[in-house]
Amino acid sequence: MNKLVAVAASSIVEQARVQRSSIVHSTFNDLQQFDIVQFFGNHPDLFFQCVQRHYGLSPMSLQDVSVCWDWKLLSANRNINWTIETVEKLASQVGWAKVSAGVYMPWSIELIERFSEHWDWDRLRRNAGLPMNIEMLERFIDRLDWAWLSWQEALPWSSKLLNLHIDRWDWGGLSANTALPWCQSLLERFSSYWNYTWLSGNRSLEWNIEMIETHLERWDWARLSANESLPWTSELLDRYLDRWDWSRLSGNAVLAWSVELIARHLERWDWRQLSANAALPWRADLLKQYQDRWDWELISANKALPWTADLLDQYHDRWDWERLSANAALPWTVNLLERHQERWDWERLSANEALPWATELLERNSEHWNWEHLSENAGLPWSIEFLDRYAGSMNWASLSSSPHLPWSRSFYTHFQRYWFPSVVAVHQQFEICLLSDEQIAKLLFKIEGRHSEQPTEMNVLFLD
Repeated sequence: MNKLVAVAASSIVEQARVQRSSIVHSTFNDLQQFDIVQFFGNHPDLFFQCVQRHYGLSPMSLQDVSVCWDWKLLSANRNINWTIETVEKLASQVGWAKVSAGVYMPWSIELIERFSEHWDWDRLRRNAGLPMNIEMLERFIDRLDWAWLSWQEALPWSSKLLNLHIDRWDWGGLSANTALPWCQSLLERFSSYWNYTWLSGNRSLEWNIEMIETHLERWDWARLSANESLPWTSELLDRYLDRWDWSRLSGNAVLAWSVELIARHLERWDWRQLSANAALPWRADLLKQYQDRWDWELISANKALPWTADLLDQYHDRWDWERLSANAALPWTVNLLERHQERWDWERLSANEALPWATELLERNSEHWNWEHLSENAGLPWSIEFLDRYAGSMNWASLSSSPHLPWSRSFYTHFQRYWFPSVVAVHQQFEICLLSDEQIAKLLFKIEGRHSEQPTEMNVLFLD
């Protein structure tokens, strides 16, 4: 009996705990929504941008003719539940040119045919959101842009599809398209159609010696030399020694680079391209061995060198210090900056995210910095305190477009007079999707300067 009482008591306690947890969670959600509503009520321009870009607006809201909707933003809003019925209800209001380019519309043959007289076909036929299946291609065969389609990877590519529209395709685009089901039989079946210049640069082909030999005179050897998908070996290089474009080879990152390979073709290499190639076996002795051959401008920008303070000192009169200033791979320290203070390009330094950014660094060299570049630099220690200190120097259009800032409602509010709301809303939605349709509608009423018939207690809660 005592055990039954204990179990019952335990069950009651657990129910009470769950109930309290639910109440706490509900209260927290209410407070959070209240904060969001107040925030957007205080920033109407931002709200109107965010609601069009990010909120799943209802058909009723979209039909509100008193709201000046931007259909370009709405048609790109992935959270709106677009249906044929919704589009039909909005047919007299929709900006058809902008909607025709919208990738998140419920594209289907039925939708396109239903409104065939409304679409902007120049935009629609290049819309990457269209489900380009065989049926779609057949149904709108004379409306589509076949040259554009030839370059798209999302089509259900097959030998059958190529054959169905053999005279409509842009075979240059097809030859460059990496999504085709490339194999030897595909190459042979359409051998008279391929553009071998574009084909030579295609990394998805099943490259082998036999394929290269079969079409030896057709290849574009410059593009072939830059193609990183070839089976690169010393034997392959030797086999076509006089056909390769050695400038393109010099920039190819997947050759079997070694000190021996470089020495073996010493006079053939394009040393400018070699200097920029991060795949070389970069060591201090390689740098020294060919110091009179390197292009020191390009090598200064190469992140793969074994960068040290001593290496900078050793060739201080050869480096391109402008390019060094933009190189994120240098061993950046305050001491290194001061050691070569007169050599650096401070505009490029200002854009370099790898510097040891801190208030001290900015203050110590305040007369050198380019604040336009600093405003776009994701490496700075962005915070309210930091931005407060330099608010008057920053480019706020650049800051508004920067998703790397510590965005929050309080952060936005703190600098509200500086922001460009339409730019911020591109990448920030400030949890607007947590609001209900009713709360969105009330905010629209408030922001548009309209009034409800009789404010209820709930209206007062969200509008005041």
